[in-house]
Amino acid sequence: MDIGIIGYGRFGQFAAKRLQEDFRVVVYDPRRVRCSKGVHRGTLEEVATRPVLLLCVPISAISVSCLQIKPYLTPGQLIIDTCSVKEKPLQEMARLLPKFVEILGTHPLFGPDSARNGIRGLTIVLCPVRCRRVSKIKSWLERKGLKVFVTTPAKHDLEMAKTQALFHFLARGMAETGIRVGRLSTPGPAKLFDDFRDVRNDSLQLFQDLHRLNRYAPAVRKQLIACLTRLDAELGDVN
Repeated sequence: MDIGIIGYGRFGQFAAKRLQEDFRVVVYDPRRVRCSKGVHRGTLEEVATRPVLLLCVPISAISVSCLQIKPYLTPGQLIIDTCSVKEKPLQEMARLLPKFVEILGTHPLFGPDSARNGIRGLTIVLCPVRCRRVSKIKSWLERKGLKVFVTTPAKHDLEMAKTQALFHFLARGMAETGIRVGRLSTPGPAKLFDDFRDVRNDSLQLFQDLHRLNRYAPAVRKQLIACLTRLDAELGDVN
C-alpha cells in the first residue's frame, strides 16, 4: 500500500524511513529537499491522493495543509496528523476536511533524536476523530514494538502541557542563560543537560506552537514561574 507524507522536514524524513520498511512512501514538500533512498517524491496532487496520508507539518500549519489537500481527497482515505498538540489541529481537520475521509490524530512521543536507537519500547498516542481502523492501526504499531495509548484530545493536551511543553520551556530557558555543564557535575544535572540538548534541535516554531496552541500550557507555565519566584524570594541573597 502507498502512504503519502505531506512535509519532509526532520520528522517527515524520520517517519518516511520507518514506514518504507512496510509501505511505498511518496512525499511532498514545497521546498526542494532531497529524498532518501527508497522514498519517492511527488506533486501535491499525487501525494494527496494516496489511500493513507500522513501530515508531518508544523502544528500551526495544519489548517493551511488541510485546505491544500482538500481538492484532491477521495472517499475512504485516512488522514493522519502527527502534531504534538491535539485539540485545535483535530478541530481544524474535522472542520475543513470532507466528511467522506477518515481522520485519526496521532502523537509519537519521540522524534529523530530520542528514537535514534530505535522505536521499540517508545510510546505513541492515538486520538480518533472519525476512524474505523483504530484497532487495526493499534495492532500494527504494537507489532512494531510501540506502546500505544488511545485517549481524547483534551486529556492528551493536559498531559503534554505538564510534560512536553514544560520541558521545552525549561530547555529553552536554560539555553538562553548560556549555562553549560562543566567537568564537575553530579549525574542528575549532567543527564538533564543532555536531554535539554536534544530538545534544542527542535525548531523555535515547535516551541511556540506547543505553548500557544495548547490551552493548558499557559497555566502550567505560570504555575512553575510563580513557584520559582517564591523559592527565590525565600532563599534570599547571599550576604
